[in-house]
Amino acid sequence: MSGLRGRLLFGFGTLLAVVAGLGLLTVSQVDELGQSVDVILRENYRSVVACQDMKEALERIDSGVLC
Repeated sequence: MSGLRGRLLFGFGTLLAVVAGLGLLTVSQVDELGQSVDVILRENYRSVVACQDMKEALERIDSGVLC
């Protein structure tokens, strides 16, 4: 198979292997990115809840001072 057919098969096989490798790497990177996004969203949610709690506490303090 050293003819044209063999060389074409080898070339396409190599190209297919490179594309498959890049695909696996991409899937891995997207998964890692997704995990990072989850962490950021969890931290932001905690911050929002803490800010709401502070706002409510300030409103209670403010209403107590005005009464």
